[in-house]
Amino acid sequence: MRPLAMLGVLAVLAGCSTGVPPEVLSEYQSRTLYTCCNIHYEGAEITDANYFVGSTLPLGSPVGVEELTSESVTFSAGATVLTLYHSYGTEQESAREYFDKVLVTHDPKKKVAGFPQAVRDAIRDARVERGMTREQVIMSLGYPATHRTPSTSTSEWTYWYNRWITYKVQFDEGGRVSNVVGRPAPTQDRPVS
Repeated sequence: MRPLAMLGVLAVLAGCSTGVPPEVLSEYQSRTLYTCCNIHYEGAEITDANYFVGSTLPLGSPVGVEELTSESVTFSAGATVLTLYHSYGTEQESAREYFDKVLVTHDPKKKVAGFPQAVRDAIRDARVERGMTREQVIMSLGYPATHRTPSTSTSEWTYWYNRWITYKVQFDEGGRVSNVVGRPAPTQDRPVS
């Protein structure tokens, strides 16, 4: 087998991601982008499972996209460089749809500034508390993984504390957190309203 053909076969067998057209990367690089929400990370690689453990990159952090593939985006926020993989929710949304949710063109800190102090504190601390809205939960914890929570309009979202432990955020009919089920979970169990 020719060396180039062998490399192609190995790439397919290894499940390597493919590049994206340069104009797509340029589109991301030409915009000012911010993190939609608090992003948790233990190392340089993170996934859409959105584990809670690790360090936190605060919502509204300005980011620069360095690399983009069909399944990942590498971005920098100051000295922090992270590669976010779209691994679990591939049947529910495209990688680009997911990346566009996480890296946004508007600074969410402006919106957070209008929330009550208890909500601002919870978001700053990456907590979820009874009385928070769906939007506030996303800002605080990030998006729930779509393979377990296909829609954010449902009344229960499943989050991952780490690779083995999940917890659920439940919403009442008005779209506010009514309960957090499972421990550990990032809550002090105090209503914010």
